[in-house]
Amino acid sequence: MKHNPTLLVAVPLLLVVSACKEDKPNHTVQYFQENNQARIEALTKCEVMNEASSDANCVNAIEAAQIIAREQDRQSKKDAVRSLYGDGS
Repeated sequence: MKHNPTLLVAVPLLLVVSACKEDKPNHTVQYFQENNQARIEALTKCEVMNEASSDANCVNAIEAAQIIAREQDRQSKKDAVRSLYGDGS
């Protein structure tokens, strides 16, 4: 039986290429803090994703959302104090 050298190279190459998937870029916490739409989209995907806790974008989007929530909470408390006591001057 004679082997076709083109097939011997093409088949393994095709298997390697088909096994590769295009990875999405990982974004930083700061990126998700600055990009509301990207953060919302990532959080939405992470809600239904298996093993979201090991996905870098999920971890970073969640951390960004927590930072933003803490900042908003601090600001609302400052605003409440200002409304009661004025600006302090």
